[in-house]
Amino acid sequence: MQKEFLGKTGNGMSVYVDMESSHASTHFDDTPGLMEIIKEIIPTLTPTEDWVRTDVDTGREIGLSDLVKTDAEDETLYAKRPHREQYARFVKNRKPVSTSFVTVDLRKESDGTYNLYTAFVGELTPSFPGGNYLPERSKEFWSNHALVWGRQEIIPGTETKECPW
Repeated sequence: MQKEFLGKTGNGMSVYVDMESSHASTHFDDTPGLMEIIKEIIPTLTPTEDWVRTDVDTGREIGLSDLVKTDAEDETLYAKRPHREQYARFVKNRKPVSTSFVTVDLRKESDGTYNLYTAFVGELTPSFPGGNYLPERSKEFWSNHALVWGRQEIIPGTETKECPW
């Protein structure tokens, strides 16, 4: 594990990220400047729970969100992304949208520090079906939303047009 210190929260908790195998590491690779934004917002957070998943409005445009609404006319497909078990839904004929939001997911470690499990430009969403964040809302949400194709790394050979959920 390549653990990198990101900063201290507003209530003094240290936050680290695993740069080898975390979901956050894939987003840092896909989104230049994201790590700096995360380092900027960590001091504004005051986590007390073992698991904190939240979005933060930075008040300024910070980049492009790959999350878009979809309809029956869209060309969609599914593929797995690195370090993930669930399939993601993608759309080929849409473009990313400007946003001021960033989402973070912090998990408390046994030593009392927090691990940045994931972070991405955009608003908080349910996990993909099969995930553990808001599973009761995931199928409905992801049936009407997708990630813009070609902007995130996928595992070659996992692409399918058939819905895997």
